[in-house]
Amino acid sequence: MGVDPQIVELIGAIYDAVVDPDKWPEALDRVRQHFRLANVMMALHDLRLKTASLSVLVNIPDEWAAAMAQPEYNAELIQLLGGRERIEGLPLEEPVNVLGAVDQKARDANKYYIDLAQPNGIIDSVAIILTRDRFRVGNIGLGRHRDAGPITPDVLAGLRVVAPHLRRAALVGGILEEERHKRKMFEAVVDAVRTGVVLVDADANIVHANPAARDVMANGDPLAERFGRLQINGEVVHGALNTTILASAEGDIALGRRGIAIPGTRADGEPFVVHVMPLTDRSARSEVPGETVAAVFIAERGEDPHHVLDAATVLYSLTPAEARIFELILDGRDNQQISHALSISPNTLKSHTRHLLEKTGQQRRAGLVRLASTLRSAV
Repeated sequence: MGVDPQIVELIGAIYDAVVDPDKWPEALDRVRQHFRLANVMMALHDLRLKTASLSVLVNIPDEWAAAMAQPEYNAELIQLLGGRERIEGLPLEEPVNVLGAVDQKARDANKYYIDLAQPNGIIDSVAIILTRDRFRVGNIGLGRHRDAGPITPDVLAGLRVVAPHLRRAALVGGILEEERHKRKMFEAVVDAVRTGVVLVDADANIVHANPAARDVMANGDPLAERFGRLQINGEVVHGALNTTILASAEGDIALGRRGIAIPGTRADGEPFVVHVMPLTDRSARSEVPGETVAAVFIAERGEDPHHVLDAATVLYSLTPAEARIFELILDGRDNQQISHALSISPNTLKSHTRHLLEKTGQQRRAGLVRLASTLRSAV
C-alpha cells in the first residue's frame, strides 16, 4: 500500500522547517488542516514548576497563550494527560487521544478544559511526546473543534505516520532545546548579579531566584517563600507586592520602565525597599522565561551603583561584557579607555556596544546615561 502523496508533502514541509525555523508555523498549520484539526501547540513543559515554554502556536488565541504561562493551567493540563506518572510512561512519537480518554466528569471539572478548551469549541485533542527527560516534556498538542467531531482512528493512524518526522525535525532543528537554552542563559544572567533578584509570574509564583535572593528568603526578612509564592514581610502597604505584580502582568502603563518601589520595615525596625520591574515589554523579551511578568529586586542600598548595573543586566539580559561596557560608559570612559581596560579591539568594542544599545533600546551612549539615571531613581 502506497503512502498518501499529501502525507509525503506534509513530511517535506516539516523538514523544510529544520532548514528554516520560521517555517514551523506553516508546517504545523498544514498538518492541522490535513487532519481537520482546530489548533496546534508545540511546547516544552517543566513538570516540577508546572510551566511551559511555547515554541510554536497555530490558531491559539492570545488569552490562551497567556494562560499557559500560569502554573495553575499547566498543572490542570498535566492532569488531563493523566498526571505526571502517566506522562512519563507515554511512548515517544505515539499520538495519544487526550480528551477522548479522560473521564467526562474529570474533564468537565478541569480548569484547563473549562477556561481554555471548551470556550474555543475544543472537544477532543491529540498529544505527541517529542522529547522527555526527568523534569521536562516537549510535546505537540492538536485540538479538534466540535464542528469536526471527535478524533477518529484514521486521524490517529495518519498522525502516527507523521509523528516520527515531527520529532526528528524538532530534535535536529533544536527548536525545543533552543527554548530550554534561552531559559538557562537568562537564569545564568540573573544568578551572576550581586543584587537579590526574584523572577515571578502573574500570581507571584517564583519562577527563579538567584543565590543572593535565596539567602534573603532563607531568613524570611524581608522576602520569604510560602508554598512557592513570593511574599514580603513588613510591607508598609499590605498587599502592595501582589497588586504591583498583577499590574505588571496586565501591562499597566503607569508602571513604565521604572516599575514601582515598595517600602517596608524589617523585623529589627530597619527600613528596606523592594522594587518590582515589569518584564512584559523588553527588547530582550525572547530570553525571558515565558511565564515571567516581573523581576523583584531587593534594593536596600539605592546609593550603590551596583544596583543600577544589576537592574540593567537583568532587565535587558546583558552579557558580562555588555554590562562592564555599560559600567565604564557611566564612569565617563571613552572608547579608547574602554578598549584598553577590557583588553579588546576597537572593532570588538563597537560590536558589543551595538548590541548593548539594541538591547536597551537606545540610539547612542547618551541614552545609556539617561537610562542609568532612570534606574538609579528606581533602585
